[in-house]
Amino acid sequence: MNASQVQKFLLVIYLCAQLASCVALASDRISQQELVAQIEAGTAPLILDVRTVEEYEAGHIPGAINIHFRELEERLDEIPGEPLVVYCERGIRAKIAERTLRDAGISSVIHLEGDISKWRQNNLPLERKPLQPLSTGSQLPESLTERWVVSAPEAKQLIEQGATLLDTRKLALTRLRGAIYVNWKQFSPEDAVTRGQLLSQDDELTQRLQSFGISHDKPVVVFANPPGGWGEDGRIVWMLRTLGHSQAVMVDGGFEALLDASVPVQSGHSQSAAPGDFVVARNTTWEIKRDQLKAQLDDDNVVVIDTREAREFAGKTPYGEQRGGHVPGAIHLYFKDFLGQDGRLLPTNEIYQRLETADITQDTQIVVYCTGGIRSGWLASVLVTLGYSVKNYAGSMWEWSAAPADSYPLERL
Repeated sequence: MNASQVQKFLLVIYLCAQLASCVALASDRISQQELVAQIEAGTAPLILDVRTVEEYEAGHIPGAINIHFRELEERLDEIPGEPLVVYCERGIRAKIAERTLRDAGISSVIHLEGDISKWRQNNLPLERKPLQPLSTGSQLPESLTERWVVSAPEAKQLIEQGATLLDTRKLALTRLRGAIYVNWKQFSPEDAVTRGQLLSQDDELTQRLQSFGISHDKPVVVFANPPGGWGEDGRIVWMLRTLGHSQAVMVDGGFEALLDASVPVQSGHSQSAAPGDFVVARNTTWEIKRDQLKAQLDDDNVVVIDTREAREFAGKTPYGEQRGGHVPGAIHLYFKDFLGQDGRLLPTNEIYQRLETADITQDTQIVVYCTGGIRSGWLASVLVTLGYSVKNYAGSMWEWSAAPADSYPLERL
């Protein structure tokens, strides 16, 4: 065999090796149906969710363990063996995790086709971390990942431990000591159509949030005046969670409840804040965009809730909507109907009963909206705390009603 033949022979061997490698990689996949069947039969391999803790706790594939893809190298000892199925939201982080695991010597790594975004679209079962009551002492902040609403005594404890305190009441003669006034509009565009949305520039949002003293390692306590407000406290909490802060909470009963809990007060001047270190890292778990909502309107497992007043749901436009009515198929649940006369949430069993009457269960995907995502952001905060899967459509009616009627229709009573 001459030199030319040897080169051709080696080239063939190389190409065959590359082809075999590609086939192997292509075969390292498992379909959603296959994994469901294995879970039901009790034969599923280890399932690894490489998303954030917040995403995992909001809903994960049954039996999956959670290790963030950037922590894999340091936590390999937590993986008991192989094979293992890896997934994230849409596949990008899972592919990075695959490389990390293979480089560490774990060769049998299988990627779930479609990841968890497809899993949700197929209405396949999800597990959520059970809600835990707030503990006491130094462990309190660690229990806030799924608690978006806290009682006034719990809020007082957080404040005493150094939480950042945000007051969403615009006009107030009396403010709590250390409270910083904040308005949801400071984090949204000024345009009339998109003003319900969050700013799209992460660096701008980061700068503004840091100016209010928001830091990664400090809980944020937000309060309002529930009987007379628009749910501004819930909107701020929803915003912070969506932008990546895992310990933002609103106070049940708001300002009056905090007074009853003997939180110190001062004059009506807002405090200035020392700059925080929080950096935006968006989490899409609790957010939905206009076209995503449109695509899900025919999904039987999705319930769309209009949280506005009855007159708005029927077709009135008192707050600047360009067209009147409600999103097709939406049900009406006014956000203040979940409050008692004292501005505090109704008992939990009453809230569950109201939702069950509307055929809403823990397995239902809920979408909430209002005029600009404020009232619906409040209800989202309440429902997430109660263990429901909720997405807030922040663009809401300001955006939907400004779009072409033939593509984004509205129903009227």
